[in-house]
Amino acid sequence: MSALLRHREKVLAHAEQQLASEGKQDPAELLTLYKKFLKIENHRLRLKHYAGGGGREIAQQRASLVDIVLRHLYESAANTMPTMPKKKGGPGIALVAIGGFGRGELNPYSDVDIMFLHEGATVPPEIESIIESILYTLWDCGFKVGHVSRSIDEAVKQANSDMLSKTALLETRFIAGDAKLCEKFKAEFVKRCVDGFEKEYIGQRIANQADRHQKNGSVVTMQEPNIKNGCGSLRDYQNLLWIAFFKKRVSTLAKLVELKLLPDSDRRKLDEAYDFLLRVRTELHYLTKRGNDTLSHVHQLPVATKLGYTQKSPLRRIEVFMRDYYQHARTIYQISETLSARLCITEEEDARSGLLRFLQRKKKKEHFDGFYISENQLYPESREVFKDDPMRMIRAFQHAQQRRIAISPELQVRIRRWTKLIDRTYCYARAARETFHAILSRKGEVGRILRLMHE
Repeated sequence: MSALLRHREKVLAHAEQQLASEGKQDPAELLTLYKKFLKIENHRLRLKHYAGGGGREIAQQRASLVDIVLRHLYESAANTMPTMPKKKGGPGIALVAIGGFGRGELNPYSDVDIMFLHEGATVPPEIESIIESILYTLWDCGFKVGHVSRSIDEAVKQANSDMLSKTALLETRFIAGDAKLCEKFKAEFVKRCVDGFEKEYIGQRIANQADRHQKNGSVVTMQEPNIKNGCGSLRDYQNLLWIAFFKKRVSTLAKLVELKLLPDSDRRKLDEAYDFLLRVRTELHYLTKRGNDTLSHVHQLPVATKLGYTQKSPLRRIEVFMRDYYQHARTIYQISETLSARLCITEEEDARSGLLRFLQRKKKKEHFDGFYISENQLYPESREVFKDDPMRMIRAFQHAQQRRIAISPELQVRIRRWTKLIDRTYCYARAARETFHAILSRKGEVGRILRLMHE
């Protein structure tokens, strides 16, 4: 049994003991019970975080905790409605999680985004009463709640009119009520909001990511990085999975590995980096007691200290912590950008470019030094291009500079996987030094190549 399931079992047992009301308590007594229950469980989560709990582990366990509270709130509200059937779930309404909560991840002060999915064009009075009862209790317990109440048709219409709404509904997860209604919505969502909208949605996501990066500095190494929206942020990781779902109908990195779109080593690096950023965000929320995503100068030292960095000098402590942060953020940025670019190629473009590459390989003038050019990008001729000749790694940048072309995603992956070849002997080799000197000697064309090397 996983740690999340074991935790869920313990919290469920505690919830049944503390919250099982069966309609016996009045609203004030119930509110007191919920606050007491949440205080105890939130304290347990905080202790687990400071004991070294992973970022994803703590975020998932907090989402699981809120699930349990919502389920009890729904059942308590439904049981007090005399016109509602007493069977579990009741007809006509489904309480579902959306957005980050739907993904099953909540940091301490993150918004709880929920949707009340109902049948028909109007909401019956008894269902309105259930919705109000749940929302008022959540507010009184201190949650920041984002909520909507929609029919399936209304939700579909909203999703197709707004990309951000579509993204939030993409991660819909059932919590309580009519499970069949939720499953019906999921099927309708894919049929009416995903099928046929792939190219449009992916284009919007790429544009949104570029705009987001522009607003937050456009580089990984910002002095005060935004953990949620900056370059190499949590959103970059999530954006990759959203694009993957629309392109390949998969929503996990493991599935991308199965499709041979992502090496398993890169999957492990991405998961480790994402977990680290979630852990930093959790600590930042605890420190500031609000939903804060900017790792400002004033917060870097206390966050580093709380996360276990023990260097004696405060400046050294900040330096080591931020170095780790930048390394993980760079991992997310580089891999997600490369894989997103590969996923954004449509099947028609993929087939056309594949044919074009084949034809170009047949032309001797397009073949040079183990590489070839296709659509103004440099590609490797084989997977072993650097194993056969390690000096090709630096010459690849020289070719890109001389021909004023880009380095393809495939070649970027190959370079990253073979950087182990760049040791002291490599750096001091005459061929490597001469090539690097030639790169630096091309006036006006050096900056782009050095940035590519740095990335």
